[in-house]
Amino acid sequence: MPDHPSGRLRPVAVCIVGAGPGGTSVLERLLANVPELLGDRPLHVHIVDPYPPGAGRVWRRAQSPLLWANSLACDITLFTDEVSTIEGPIRPGPSLAEWAADRTEELREGRGADELEPFAEELAACGPTSFPSRPLLSAYLAWFFRSTVEEAPPNVRVIVHQATVVDVTEGPRRQLVHLAGRRPPLRVDAVILAQGHLDSEPTPHERKQIGFARRHGLAYLPTGYTADLDLDALRPGEPVLVRGIGLAFVDLMVRLSHGRGGTFERDSTGVLRYRASGREPLLLAASRRGVPYRSKTGYPWTGERPPLPRHFTVEAAREADDPWPLIGKELAGAHYHRLFTAHGERTTMEWAEFDAEFTAAADPSELIARAVPDPADRFDQARLDRPVQGRRFADEGALQEWMHAHIEADLTRRHDPAYSQDLATIHALLSVYGVVLRLQDAGDPVPDTTRLLGFFSYLASGPPGPRLEELLALARAGVIRFLGEDVEIAADEQAGDWRAASPSLPRARVRARALVEARLPEPSLKRTRDVLLRRLAARGDASTDSAGRLCTRADDRRVVNARGDAHPGRFAVGHGVSGGAGSAGFSRPRFDAPAFRVNDALVRGVLNHLRDVDPAADRTPDRLELVTGATR
Repeated sequence: MPDHPSGRLRPVAVCIVGAGPGGTSVLERLLANVPELLGDRPLHVHIVDPYPPGAGRVWRRAQSPLLWANSLACDITLFTDEVSTIEGPIRPGPSLAEWAADRTEELREGRGADELEPFAEELAACGPTSFPSRPLLSAYLAWFFRSTVEEAPPNVRVIVHQATVVDVTEGPRRQLVHLAGRRPPLRVDAVILAQGHLDSEPTPHERKQIGFARRHGLAYLPTGYTADLDLDALRPGEPVLVRGIGLAFVDLMVRLSHGRGGTFERDSTGVLRYRASGREPLLLAASRRGVPYRSKTGYPWTGERPPLPRHFTVEAAREADDPWPLIGKELAGAHYHRLFTAHGERTTMEWAEFDAEFTAAADPSELIARAVPDPADRFDQARLDRPVQGRRFADEGALQEWMHAHIEADLTRRHDPAYSQDLATIHALLSVYGVVLRLQDAGDPVPDTTRLLGFFSYLASGPPGPRLEELLALARAGVIRFLGEDVEIAADEQAGDWRAASPSLPRARVRARALVEARLPEPSLKRTRDVLLRRLAARGDASTDSAGRLCTRADDRRVVNARGDAHPGRFAVGHGVSGGAGSAGFSRPRFDAPAFRVNDALVRGVLNHLRDVDPAADRTPDRLELVTGATR
């Protein structure tokens, strides 16, 4: 590239909108790829987010330490490693558990940062199988952001703006990034949208419920981030219908038990009991499955990993009319690989023999019955997915007794490494998700991702074991009651309340004057509250895919406008974006995370775009004096 007549190339500039784990991972990949793709040309990277960089809104430090991450400390990292299949450089680093051990040693020796002093006790107790509080995870993410910027190439300047982007428009030669309450706009050559999870306007169904609640003086909380919800309307002792028994339910449960002065303690037999404060409402738990999400495993992986993927590969998925049998075989194959290689004493043949027959069989049920004597060791996807399916209970007491036993059994199994085939199945689910992402990137048809994500969340992304044990204690104390499977909730205009019914209890009806939608809002460009995305969509500068998410071109993540054209210098990745598995932020170490592959490919496209920017174009200097926190 020839030098500019002034003897110095004009800096190129990129703006990353969003500084949570997703945007931070994009930044790390961007800086790692600069030396190869941009050389020593000056680069300004603007990071814009109203929340602190690294953690963003969801993982910000300023939230209750009662709320936890739902991943083991050993399973949280933003670093690539030796198994990452990416084009860009590998940048290894510590998991949260390893980072916590390092920081604990520094604090002991008086070398630790003052900002970590409040976490000294939790850091010291944080081991590989700990579930960190969200504020501690925030500290790790902030450290990752700082270390990433500190190791940036010398030709790169990173500028942090603690602000909100309200619009991106076209300038004479560059894009203009408009920040709320600030003038003039940033002028950049590329924009990467990585906002992550965003608030949404209520759905049509939710609007009807809001209107019903107002007419009758009821309490209704639509979908939202449980950590930010105002729960004052949920009064002590009153029944509250809660639609959803996943992670949002667990956060709600924590805020209404711990958060209202209740305490947990173990009795003489070691069983966890709940001592109520008297300020708790009665939570009536309703969902399609009727049961809480499965507990996270309470042990780390050891030994040989299953070969993944084997059955649900990109090539096989492209040829399949129905991908779900292949997905089921992938999950079962990983389950049995682990059972035969780690717990072979519970099988009747060698792995190689079983694997050959299993791979060839259209229906392996007879083989499995011969090779795996104990039904508890067999993979049964239907039983895993719908454990209440078809059960009918004589009365509410029988249903609650069955539910308590189900949760206790799940807790026991998920914390016993003798059943580590369950963890292998989770690894297979991650592999399936990675294949789906590759299909999306190639523009190929993909299976029903709603169904896949629902099953993944239920089986592999459930609450920490200690939280599920607390849920069981609350249920035994009568603070939580389960309503069964396929619960239907209807508004009763005449009675002025909501009623709920389930086929699990055919003759029972439940009524309540409060209803909480315990779920995150579905991503929707049409309903988003994000001002930037709303303005892009209103002008036709952004469009939606079939699921209502922000549409990007499959191969390079460029934003697609209403005419179907991809913007050459505008990119997007993350939760509300087509192919949204990318930019998921942190992942498990040594797992070849799909998000890292997506982010690496994305930034290489961005840098190739920046490399082609005319060095003589638009010599007006960037207005860096607008920076609220110039990091480097």
